[in-house]
Amino acid sequence: MRSARVYLSARQHLEAASGISVRVPVICAIVRKRTIVESSGLIKQRSVADAGKDCRMAYLIRRGGGFVVGLLLASACGGGAESSPVEAEVLSVSEPQPAVPAPEPVPADSASEMQGEVAAIPEVPPLLEPPPEPPAEVEPMGPVPPAVDPSICQPPSGVSGRPRNLSQAISLINSLPRPTTLPCFLQALERPLQVYMTRSDQSLQPSPGARSPRTFIVNEPLVMSIVFEGDAQVTLELGYRTAEARSIKTELVFPLRSDVTVANMFDEVMNGRVTRCSACHTSESELFNDEIQANVFESDTYAPFEVYEVDVESVRGENASCDKAAEPARCALLSALFDHGDVVPAPQGIQFSL
Repeated sequence: MRSARVYLSARQHLEAASGISVRVPVICAIVRKRTIVESSGLIKQRSVADAGKDCRMAYLIRRGGGFVVGLLLASACGGGAESSPVEAEVLSVSEPQPAVPAPEPVPADSASEMQGEVAAIPEVPPLLEPPPEPPAEVEPMGPVPPAVDPSICQPPSGVSGRPRNLSQAISLINSLPRPTTLPCFLQALERPLQVYMTRSDQSLQPSPGARSPRTFIVNEPLVMSIVFEGDAQVTLELGYRTAEARSIKTELVFPLRSDVTVANMFDEVMNGRVTRCSACHTSESELFNDEIQANVFESDTYAPFEVYEVDVESVRGENASCDKAAEPARCALLSALFDHGDVVPAPQGIQFSL
């Protein structure tokens, strides 16, 4: 408040000596008293007024320096050579204006404190690494048959699931969805199934051993055969008995993408003017068949060797223990045969009486 009292005293002497009313804004005294500077969160007070200058200026005013002294008063209020640009600008306005403080350099103490604050910031933990990707599945060896849908691989109404002749077999095959797989056809057959199994390798469907025997499905007088393993595991052989020791034989290769007809049902086994079946089954002849109204190939049949017969229960065990990842095609055939109803040995094997 000392600077304010000096200012008021000087103003009274000036007005008395010169007769001029000097209206220096009060903001000058306020700014001269205290300048608030905000820098880096610190508030510091500095006194701009110099007590010695105030005293000398008051002395001159008392002597009645007149108008020129009034100007010197304004200079003294502005701080002279030490005045900041902001304080000098305040004198030039007629109305009080808020002072804009100039930024001050951060003291060394404050700088060290700020550095300490920065150092105190906890380190951001590293981003979590994404979980490792699961190992790629190893593709099984060999062809993988499509999944068998129990709701689709069934004979529709009016089609027999127990075919007993070539016409019924063709009707069942053509009623199933395309492409038709061999497991789908096996699943569609009506249960119980009567079967005969052999490990003989003397045929177009050679068995590699007792674990995958050649299997005959007996629907007298029609006999159908498959094998669970080897190149022939995609084939279905049909043998329709026409006499005690004679039958019409053919073979179909799966999957089927078009209908089987009497015109193409022998295409797979034809070898010139005879069938490949004639290599083992003698006395083959071509003749007209009244049932299918087409020419067919008929040849002799032979009784199997009993020594090669395989027990049905042992093959049922093969189905239970089959490794689907290692042998998908074999397991699919075993499952299609055993997992959809009863499978029992044929009472007379394949040597039944007509």
